[in-house]
Amino acid sequence: MANSYEGRYCGVCDRELGRSYFALSKRSQTVTCSEPGVVLVSDDNGLTDFCGQECADYAEAAISSTLTSAYPTAAKTVPCSLCLRPVDRTAPHVSVAMTQFEDASEPWLVSARVVAERELAVYCHTCAEHRRTSEAFDESELGVAV
Repeated sequence: MANSYEGRYCGVCDRELGRSYFALSKRSQTVTCSEPGVVLVSDDNGLTDFCGQECADYAEAAISSTLTSAYPTAAKTVPCSLCLRPVDRTAPHVSVAMTQFEDASEPWLVSARVVAERELAVYCHTCAEHRRTSEAFDESELGVAV
């Protein structure tokens, strides 16, 4: 039976992923005002995966050490994680997040359930263009090999 982690490997230790794994992604997203806590994601690019908490923590620490302002609050306006310019989260912007998944595949469906998610950074339009997250910034700027 196919699953959500088949053929995928950890970006830190190169082990094959198991049923529970983490993924680092960058997104073009907009926080909605009408529904608190709802984020509209228009583009989501997976950067790399991690086999477990230890490897995800290692990568997260490496990334956050390169940022001027890591772990943004849930406020509507937050500082850019690189240059500290204000980022209006109700407008499209680029975000980087670490998500924990658990495989939920069935014989007829390849699927994963989100267990937890943590936003690591948000970027202003000068530091990252929101329209094409695949080219928003060079992944080498994140501090880990992705």
